[in-house]
Amino acid sequence: MAKDKERSLNPAAQQRKLDKAKALKKGKAEAQARRNEKLARRNPDRLQRQIDDLRALEEKGQIKPREKQMLEELDKDLKAVKKAREALGNKAPTFGKERQPRNDNNRDDRGVLGKRRWDGERRHHESDSGSDTDESVRRIPMPRDTPPPIPREYHQRKNLNRQFNEPEKENRDQRQPHALPQTTYESKTMYESAPQIRNLVQEATSRFIPNIVRKKISSTKGHGGLLEPEELDRLEKEGYAATAPGGGEDGGAGFQAQLQQGPPQAPASLVSRAQTDIEAYTAAEAEEEIRRLAEEEERFRAELMKQVTVEDVPDEDDL
Repeated sequence: MAKDKERSLNPAAQQRKLDKAKALKKGKAEAQARRNEKLARRNPDRLQRQIDDLRALEEKGQIKPREKQMLEELDKDLKAVKKAREALGNKAPTFGKERQPRNDNNRDDRGVLGKRRWDGERRHHESDSGSDTDESVRRIPMPRDTPPPIPREYHQRKNLNRQFNEPEKENRDQRQPHALPQTTYESKTMYESAPQIRNLVQEATSRFIPNIVRKKISSTKGHGGLLEPEELDRLEKEGYAATAPGGGEDGGAGFQAQLQQGPPQAPASLVSRAQTDIEAYTAAEAEEEIRRLAEEEERFRAELMKQVTVEDVPDEDDL
């Protein structure tokens, strides 16, 4: 029976099943290795000190519920860290000694590198001789002859630097209190709402002038062509202009004065005359319209008379 069951299995499916199991096993191993590596990076000594501090509080009876829960978690973490470090073996990272409070008395007892002091020297673990020079080099005798002179270029450069720095030093020593700088105020634009005074009489007489009156006034000023003497005399009698433009010295002066005064103002007599002209123009325009309508009516009647009426007459064959 077992042989028949083994024969019924598909070899390809069985191989896939084995590969899948191997892949799962490999994935679990890699995950465990990453977990061990992460735990091994934690310092067990530090965890142990924290546990000791919490144990001391527990013995005194001053531990809080939160600290008690933290103590249990630290115990679990410490066991996991030790187990991970054992699994890694030599590959586990090492941690140096914890820093101790700085003490100059036992400075030489610590095997750490020194730091540069403000005077440029280094604090390091010095030997008994106080120097790093070899004994063979120290035995070399120094020359007893006069040392070589300092180059002249060095003296010149030093003198130039001294001359350049001395004026600044003198100015710095002779500095005196000075007055405050003048404050500049920003100019601001002021907006003012002054009342606007309008001359309504001038606006009414300059704007609301009939077109006929305006044409006659402009013709007296020489606009639109020259006027015959008879026409100019007639306009003067009607009150449109006292003198003609350019008619002698007085006429030219009057014309210039009239231009400087601004827009013309129509007197009362001129306005009444203009109203009469407007009424006459309106009556003539009405008569012209009536005459045009009568002509149109007569033309329409003549067109009607010209039209020929066509009647259908039955043929004799149809009868």
